[in-house]
Amino acid sequence: MATINKEFYKGEREYSDGSVEDTILKIVKSNHNLEELSDFKDNWAIFYHLSHLRENILNWYPFKENCSILEVGAGCGALTGLFSQKAGKVKAVELTDRRAQIIYERHKDKENIEIFAGNLNNMEFGEKFDYVILNGVLEYAKQFTNTDDPFKDFLIKIKSFLKNDGGVILVAIENRLGLKYISGFKEDHTSMFFSGINQYSDTDKVRTFSKLELEKIIENAGFSNYKFFYPYPDYKFPEIIHTDYFIEKYPFKEKIPNYDQMRAKFFNESLLNNSLGYEGISKYFSNSFLVEIKNDEGSLSENIKLVKLSASRREDFRIATFIEEHDNELIAIKTPLNEKAKKHLVKMSQTSSKNKISKLNYLKTKYINNNSLSYPFIEKNPLDSVLLDLINENDINKFLKYIKSFSKTIKDSSIVCKDYHDSKFSEIFGDKRDNRFNKCLEYPNLDLIFNNVFIDGNEYIIIDYEWCFDFPVPVDFILWRTITVFYYFNEFLEDIIPQNKLLEELDLPEKKYSTFLEWDQKFLSFVRGGGKPYEIPNKPIIYLDNDNISQYSKDKVKIKALKKELRKENKKHKNSIRYQIGDLMVKASKPSKKTFTWPYHLIRLFNKNKKEKNCNRKTNRGE
Repeated sequence: MATINKEFYKGEREYSDGSVEDTILKIVKSNHNLEELSDFKDNWAIFYHLSHLRENILNWYPFKENCSILEVGAGCGALTGLFSQKAGKVKAVELTDRRAQIIYERHKDKENIEIFAGNLNNMEFGEKFDYVILNGVLEYAKQFTNTDDPFKDFLIKIKSFLKNDGGVILVAIENRLGLKYISGFKEDHTSMFFSGINQYSDTDKVRTFSKLELEKIIENAGFSNYKFFYPYPDYKFPEIIHTDYFIEKYPFKEKIPNYDQMRAKFFNESLLNNSLGYEGISKYFSNSFLVEIKNDEGSLSENIKLVKLSASRREDFRIATFIEEHDNELIAIKTPLNEKAKKHLVKMSQTSSKNKISKLNYLKTKYINNNSLSYPFIEKNPLDSVLLDLINENDINKFLKYIKSFSKTIKDSSIVCKDYHDSKFSEIFGDKRDNRFNKCLEYPNLDLIFNNVFIDGNEYIIIDYEWCFDFPVPVDFILWRTITVFYYFNEFLEDIIPQNKLLEELDLPEKKYSTFLEWDQKFLSFVRGGGKPYEIPNKPIIYLDNDNISQYSKDKVKIKALKKELRKENKKHKNSIRYQIGDLMVKASKPSKKTFTWPYHLIRLFNKNKKEKNCNRKTNRGE
């Protein structure tokens, strides 16, 4: 069993999420499968500490076999279980006794875990480690390292725990210049807009860094061998791990989950990020960093160029896709994230032999290492990028021509199949029947999205054929889903050529949507395994436009007038007085201070008299 070591514990209590940790302790003591719990789906703190998606930051990393890991700031054990699977020995350090108890109850069946309660600066382990993990820890160094340069000195301290031969530090931290903070997210630690951008003038307790600032800290601590990764949307719940090799070539899409707090939306992040990629500087605006730091000149994980993680699914569909360089060639490798997912890859390897659509060539795969698939990486742009380039060039006619040509290729391979809605179909797409659709693909690929399609002369190359079936599916539904996914990830297209208009061009009128949407919802539920605790509704987004800004100007005048009245009233009272004025709570302090507490954020006022936009359009696409 796991053990708890309190030799260095001195009653520390200062770092905690409060009473919610008591709830977390009860949950982990109950021995429930955390993925089957639904009673905490709206609680950010519980979701953050218990979701398996936290493992995405390092579940792909190539740890050495039978290695030793020191996890500093283990929190409530979100990654500790992962490390126990990857390493021969794990020592997890956490400041408070309550969190140490949570880690123990959560992973007590793991014999290779020892949990240390207390401050790392007071600890001695009597051994060196292959890896030291700082996941969301470096930003707090100033609280626990009382020196003139606490962040540098903390890294030097961490270096003392590393083995001299090939020891590695893995640091995950936010970028204070992250694009999401510029475009309207509150800073993660302060819950204030623009804290990091304004150099943390509102707090002295925490600090994150830009890329160049972080590099300087690393080098000043005596390290010269390091590699940056760029987790997207951030290091807490990443879906893509970029590197310098690809981040400028294939910028990320905008669909950032917003689980924890309200945000504003100042502009389209995808469009700006495309521009930053074109300028070759998008890496400096990555929302987070993961840095691999080695204490010698040995090789880093240089062959890894990109990782895509598909973990927000039921267990038997969870896989990771790597783009790696071997013998000066790029290859794509798909690997299961657990034992159950191996069958999913076996099915993928068998799919190409059933391809019956002319002009669609499924890229051949080969099975490697008894559990992974590999296939050549296609360096040309997918159809998705080709279409977006045409939009940028304002060539709408050619844009429509490419889509119609692809649609015709798919439709020409359809067959009449009136009785397609059998038990197999119902299991995945639900029981709703619609007799209007009798043209089907005999061996359908539901994932014929433009990002998986490459133009090859008059034909197409298809990759990533995860969702292929051995029963017929209506061809109109497949094409509708292709277009819907394209628009979901590129919302700005709606202002150029509305989705309804494009679907009509493809003979997919709006009257068919309700059936297709229900089938798609059932399919996504099948892939995800039903409702899961990680499926938390996004918090509201406030969209800012000229009307809102005009309203803000009027409200600003109103607030100034209110302040003037309150100053007059404040002189009449010696004690603090509270006034409720509409939805504003203003505190008039003692006359000697002459200070006032404004509304938490004026940003609330931007949205008055404006119908709030629905930021969760239809359903989460692109599985």
